[in-house]
Amino acid sequence: MGSYAQKKNYVPYFRIAINGGYSYRMGKVASDINGEARNYMKQLKSGFNIGADATYYFNYSFGLGIKYDRFQSSRSAVIPVVVEGSNMRTNVMDNISINYIAPTFSVQSFNASRTQYVYINFSVGYLGFHDDGWVYRNKVTLNGATVGVGLGMGYDIRLTRKLFAGGQVDLITGGLKSYTREDGNSRVRVNLEGEHKEDLSHLSFALGLRLDI
Repeated sequence: MGSYAQKKNYVPYFRIAINGGYSYRMGKVASDINGEARNYMKQLKSGFNIGADATYYFNYSFGLGIKYDRFQSSRSAVIPVVVEGSNMRTNVMDNISINYIAPTFSVQSFNASRTQYVYINFSVGYLGFHDDGWVYRNKVTLNGATVGVGLGMGYDIRLTRKLFAGGQVDLITGGLKSYTREDGNSRVRVNLEGEHKEDLSHLSFALGLRLDI
């Protein structure tokens, strides 16, 4: 009875979570990008995500922690592009990563037996963009960063005394007004305007494991 009561009254104070799943970028493709190039850009909006959260729950309902989330998408194709002022059909490749690191505030609730948890996480932090790409015979690298805002909701179910499995949905928002472009010959800052601003917002659906310590 004593052991059972101890488990029943157990309150998680520190939780580590790892996740992985599907992610989709929310931004629209600029209206002046057409044909095969438009289809290529749309394909790059779908990718996968991996992430981790570490949260300290200082009472039954509230916690503070840190969040890491990475969106990843890569594609290659042969499409019409402009290279050095000339229109040509050539090979292109993009390998895009969007990294989010932020402090989080978490609100959780659980059932009477504490075998099922639901939670909502709020976060604000660093949102970084990186693209390792190729156009024609040239390697092109893009880098940029901004402030991101995150909102996540999840559900966990107990597997053992300290181990849980769960699923979560995360929305991370933010956008770039400029980025740095390097092509081996030059390094320039590119300012983005209107619908050509780089929208980094993405919606992620993930499954994972959680460990209470």
